[in-house]
Amino acid sequence: MITLLVCASLLLHVLTFIAIRALQSNIQQLESRQQKDKQEYEAMLSSILNELKEENDRLLHSEPQPGKAYSQKIVEEKNSQPSPAIEDDTQPVSDYTPPQPVEEEDQVSMSNLSRVLQLHDQGLSSVEIAKQLGMGKTEVELILLMKKNGENKRKS
Repeated sequence: MITLLVCASLLLHVLTFIAIRALQSNIQQLESRQQKDKQEYEAMLSSILNELKEENDRLLHSEPQPGKAYSQKIVEEKNSQPSPAIEDDTQPVSDYTPPQPVEEEDQVSMSNLSRVLQLHDQGLSSVEIAKQLGMGKTEVELILLMKKNGENKRKS
């Protein structure tokens, strides 16, 4: 019996050791793949950076700087234009008056639900309410029924 338990334990230990070794080799492969990807990304970024530097150097040496040429042109234009004569501080006042806001009266419209309830409170039947509001008779009756059920629930 003890021999069987020792053999089972030994077998479990061997299987555990194999599983640990397999996991360790997988981790090492992942790390080496990650390191390789990192080196590829760094090489790619450095090549892009070198290309950008070369393009910047080429642009700097091939064209004159537009900022200096533009600022020199502005200075020349200012110097060539005669200075405007100083005007009097008295300028004519314009007759412009801004438009005044027009106050409009708010329009309140009642929903069909409130109109149905209002007409019902006035004593009209569901058929008369439906004709007056252009609604269906069953729709009006449904609204009145919901109102009635709501009042019954509040009471109880």
